[in-house]
Amino acid sequence: MHTLTLRIAACVLAFVATEAFAEYATIEEAAAVTEDNVTRFESDSATVQGGMVRFDVTVAWKDGVVRPQGSPPRKIVRYLAKCGDKVLALSSVAVYGISGTTEKIYGIAPGGWDFAAPADGSMEGQWLKKACATAS
Repeated sequence: MHTLTLRIAACVLAFVATEAFAEYATIEEAAAVTEDNVTRFESDSATVQGGMVRFDVTVAWKDGVVRPQGSPPRKIVRYLAKCGDKVLALSSVAVYGISGTTEKIYGIAPGGWDFAAPADGSMEGQWLKKACATAS
């Protein structure tokens, strides 16, 4: 029984070791959402912080079979919103591995955020509205 357990553990470790995640060149690249992704606005994450609203969006693959080799199965993208100005900025991206552990966190230092108005009808514009409505 002990030998079987060791063999199974070795196979699992070999699988996990071959599933290395590619590093993103920029935080914007890490935050990118493709047509093969699904997103979920995390309403319980919307928090007023220093005159801004902080909120998270979970990004995952629609179908695990189409997930490219080296792409993370899930990431959480954190935004900051200035509701009065109707702008938002990317704050951080947490990339998760197959086992659910955090593989890497990309972040922008406080004060270094680039706020911009999202395009009309965009996902980001919808998230901004939800975040501002949730936090008020």
